[in-house]
Amino acid sequence: MKKTAIYFLTVVLAVMVAGCAASYIDSSQGRDGSSFEKAVIVGSVRAEYLYIDRTFHGSEILSQMIVDNNGNPYDVVTILPKEGTKKDIYFDVSRFYRKKTYADDVQ
Repeated sequence: MKKTAIYFLTVVLAVMVAGCAASYIDSSQGRDGSSFEKAVIVGSVRAEYLYIDRTFHGSEILSQMIVDNNGNPYDVVTILPKEGTKKDIYFDVSRFYRKKTYADDVQ
């Protein structure tokens, strides 16, 4: 019984830690997503959508594209806020994004 409880708590903690990493959002120090220099640092695509929903509630996502800037990967998401003016939001995805290479397909 005691081993089962310990196992259960270990699994719960592992899932909680994984969930926290997936929703990591750093918009401190003036990171508002308005440029590469002010890109919001995120831990997952889910975190990008959470940021957009919280910051631009009710906006429509028009496109999403990975862009390389000085060797770093960024996800640029174009949205249409309720106000009606298209806007690009820049996300630093270097925490989780890895570019797929030809070598990945060969293995």
